[in-house]
Amino acid sequence: MTVKFIEYGLSKYPIALLDMEIACESIVHGGKECVFITEHEPLYSAGKSFENKDFLTKLNFPIYYPKRGGRVTVHSPGQIVLYPIINLRKRNLNVSEYVKILENWIIEVLATFQITSRLSDDGIGVWVNDAKIGFIGIRIEKGVSSHGLCLNVSNDLSMFKAIAPCGISGLRITSINNEVSKNKVTIARVAKAFIETSPF
Repeated sequence: MTVKFIEYGLSKYPIALLDMEIACESIVHGGKECVFITEHEPLYSAGKSFENKDFLTKLNFPIYYPKRGGRVTVHSPGQIVLYPIINLRKRNLNVSEYVKILENWIIEVLATFQITSRLSDDGIGVWVNDAKIGFIGIRIEKGVSSHGLCLNVSNDLSMFKAIAPCGISGLRITSINNEVSKNKVTIARVAKAFIETSPF
C-alpha cells in the first residue's frame, strides 16, 4: 500500500484539524490513505492528558485542545508536522506498533542529516542525547489514525519555556539546526527525507 503525501506549507491549525476529520471519514469509507505535511503559525497544543501545571507562565500565543493523546507541546514555523491518516485496522497494526513506526521514522530522517537520535524511558518521542527533538501525539478512531508527529527543524525554541513539554518539567529541547554545525537544513529538505523514507 502506498499513501498520498499532501504538502500544505504554512497552514492554520483549525483548518488542518478540519481537513484531518474529512480525510479520516473518507478512509473509513474506503478512501485513499494520505499524509499531510505542514508547518503551523505559533500555537500551543494540549492533548487529552494535559494538566494545568503544564503551563508555567502566561502564554503569548493561542492554545488549542485537540482530541489527540499526549500533553502539551508547541507548533511554530520551522517545525515540520506530519499527520498520517492511516487505516491501522486494514494494516493490522495496534497503537503501540504504530507509535514505534512513527518514532523510528523520525530517527531514520534524522540519520539522513547525520544526526544520531534515540528513544527514551522518559516517554514517547525522539531524543538527541538528553534533549527532545521529535514529538508524537495521535488519535485513533474507527481504526484510522490522525494527528501524528512533529520534528523541530529551525523553529524558535523559546516558546517551549512557557510549558512543561510533554509534562516533563525542565525538559531540554533541540532542533535539527541546533545539531548541525553548517549547511543549515530547510523544511523542504526534511519533507523530502520523510517522503523518501516513508514506512507507509
